[in-house]
Amino acid sequence: MADELFPRDKRPDDTEGVRIIGAEEAEAASEREDVAQRLPSDAPRYGDRPEGPPEGGPRPAIRFPLSGSSDPTDIERPPIVPPDPPRTSVEVTMPHWTEPPTGEVPRIFASEDEEDDLEAWSSFTSSQPRWRGEGVPDDDYDDFSRLADDETRIGALDPNPPAPNEYYAFDEEIDDVEPVEQSTRAISSDPRRATRNQTGGGGGSRGPSVADRDIQTAALVGVGLMALFLLLAKAGPQYVNLLVVAVIVLATIELFTAIRRGGHRPATLLGLAAAVTLPLASYWRGDSAYPVVLALTAIFALLWYLVGAGADDPPVTGVASTFFVIVYVVVLGSFASLCLALPSGIGVLYGALLTTIAYDVVAYLGRGMGNRPFAAASPNKTIEGVVGGWVGSVIVSVAVLSFIVPWDDVGIGERFLFGLAAAAAATLGDLCESLIKRDLGVKDMGTLLPGHGGVLDRFDAMLFVLPTTYYAALILIFH
Repeated sequence: MADELFPRDKRPDDTEGVRIIGAEEAEAASEREDVAQRLPSDAPRYGDRPEGPPEGGPRPAIRFPLSGSSDPTDIERPPIVPPDPPRTSVEVTMPHWTEPPTGEVPRIFASEDEEDDLEAWSSFTSSQPRWRGEGVPDDDYDDFSRLADDETRIGALDPNPPAPNEYYAFDEEIDDVEPVEQSTRAISSDPRRATRNQTGGGGGSRGPSVADRDIQTAALVGVGLMALFLLLAKAGPQYVNLLVVAVIVLATIELFTAIRRGGHRPATLLGLAAAVTLPLASYWRGDSAYPVVLALTAIFALLWYLVGAGADDPPVTGVASTFFVIVYVVVLGSFASLCLALPSGIGVLYGALLTTIAYDVVAYLGRGMGNRPFAAASPNKTIEGVVGGWVGSVIVSVAVLSFIVPWDDVGIGERFLFGLAAAAAATLGDLCESLIKRDLGVKDMGTLLPGHGGVLDRFDAMLFVLPTTYYAALILIFH
C-alpha cells in the first residue's frame, strides 16, 4: 500500500511509527475499498442533517435550528407576563456628609399610606445617639437602682437557702398553708421557704402550720426524758452527770453535722473529746477545769491542722468552727455539771429545768396569742407568746421552787428575780439557736427526739439558763 500512495523516492522510513497526513491523502485513503471504515455506512457523518420528527407527532414549542421555510412568527411561545405596576417611591434627598444626622429611619419600598413607626422606636430614648468623643453621659445613665430587686434573691444571693431535704418536698404538703404577714422581712414566693418560715423552732410561733409538732408524741418524749432524769436523780448526782455528758455529746454531733453540711470542716473528733472531758472535769474539779480543758483543746486544734489531719481545710475557719461548737454547746452545757457539784446540786439543777420547761410549754401553747413578731432572727415568735413564756417561768420559780431544796431558803422576791433572769436567758438561747439554723439553712438540728427535732432543738434554751442558774445559786444560796 505504501508503493501506490507514495513515490519511491518519497517513501517514508520503515522505522517511522506515526505520520500525520493531510486532508487530501486522508480522503483518498478513505475511498479505497481495502481500507477499513471507522463508522458504519448508515451512521451519520459530519455535516449530515438529522431527520425530522415523524408526521403527526408532537412538536416542540421551540425547535432549533429552524428550517429555511419556517416562519418564526408561527412558533408557539409562552405568554408574556406583564410586570407589576411600579411602586410609588418617595424622593429622598440625602443630606451633605458634613451636616448633623437627621435621625430618620431609611425606608425600603415604603408607600406613603404605610404607618410611620419612627415615633414608636424613638419612644425608647429621649435623646439622639451619643458618640464616644461627645463627653460624659448624663447622670441618669449611671442610675441602675431600678434594675435591683431586693425582695427576690435566688441561688448564691439567697440569704436563707432551702435545706437539702427541702428540695424534694412535695407541693401537696403546703397547699393549705396561708401566708403569714411579716413586717421585718418580705416572704419569699418559694413554697419551700414559706414552709420553713412557718416551722421555726421554739415558742411563740404565730398560727398553725403544716409542720406543727405532734403534741402527743412530743408530750410522751418529754415525760420519758423527765422520768429518766428522776430515776437517775434517785441514784445520785454522778449518774445525772452521765446523762449530762450524753446530752452534750449528742448535741455536739448534731451541730458538727449541720456545720459540715454548710460547707465548713471543723475538727469533729477533737470537739467530741472536749464534749466528754469538760463536763466530767467540771463535776470533779469545778470551774477550775475550764481553763485547762480549753487551753489543751486550743493547742490540739492547731496541731490538728499542723500535722495535716484537716487535709486541705483552711486552718483558721476550721479552728474557729471547732471552737464555736465547743463554746456554744460544751462550755454552756457543762454548767449543768457545775450545778451538780454544788451542795444539793440536783435541787439547784431543778431550778434550771423547771423554769426552762415552763417557758417552752407556755410559750408554745400561747403561739396563737397575737401576731406581732418578736425578733427578725425568728419571725415566728410573737411578743405575746414570749411574754406568756416569761409569766410561766416566773410562776414556776415563785410557786414550785419554794418546795425544792435549796430554793426553799430563798425569799419570794429573790425567786421572782431568778424567774425573770431564767426567762430572759431561755429567750436568748431560743433566738440564738434559731439564728444558727437560719444561717446553716436547716429546719431542725436532728431527728433523734420525735416531736421535738434534735437534742439541741430541745435543750437550746437551757444552754443559756444553766449558767444563769449556777451564778444565781452562788449569789442567792451559797453567798
